[in-house]
Amino acid sequence: MAGTLTLNFSDDGFATIQMVNGENRFQTPVIDEWNRTLDSVLQNQSVRGLLITGSGKFFSNGIDLQWLGQQQAEATGQFMSKLQDLMRRILVFPVPTAALINGHAFGGGAFLALACDFRIMRPDRGWLNWPETAIGLRFGEPLLQLARTKIPAGKVQREALLFAKRLSGPEAKDLDLVDHVVEDSKMADVAKEMINKCLGKNGLGRDIVRVMKKDIYGKELDLSKL
Repeated sequence: MAGTLTLNFSDDGFATIQMVNGENRFQTPVIDEWNRTLDSVLQNQSVRGLLITGSGKFFSNGIDLQWLGQQQAEATGQFMSKLQDLMRRILVFPVPTAALINGHAFGGGAFLALACDFRIMRPDRGWLNWPETAIGLRFGEPLLQLARTKIPAGKVQREALLFAKRLSGPEAKDLDLVDHVVEDSKMADVAKEMINKCLGKNGLGRDIVRVMKKDIYGKELDLSKL
């Protein structure tokens, strides 16, 4: 499968990965394309920040469960391992990352947003949702560890994870799951402003950003391969 992502570089030092395949669900070929695209981002030394977004009504609707159900056990295991590795890779990506949640982000799509450093939603469209409880599935341990690392304990984990509440942009902001709620046309500018503010005038080296992310998140997550 090809053509599920586009990659654009802007003159102000930002790369934008846009998911452009309908509901933007994850399959093994999609993950392979993600890794190739991230490789391309890293090869461009002028990139100081990465923006990730979707298209139309969807940021990402997560795992393609219909496709996954047609796979043999070995292929299913390989897919889940690759998905977890992708989330880990984005979690410790050596430049600041921001998820521009333009539409629905369910399951794996919500985890993709969670792996980013910053999250922005719009006020008028899109749910942020981890539906596992509602559909009778348990979280895989690596993704559950990511959730524990990024989602505050107590009320927020109860609402978002245990009871699978569908969260609008304003609701997600109230729970500190997203940093800003802005109109779709302003999302990229707000994300760039946040990243530029964090980087400061002199910027931050890629090596130290990656190492610090591993130091911060490595206690709960197996980042030894990264």
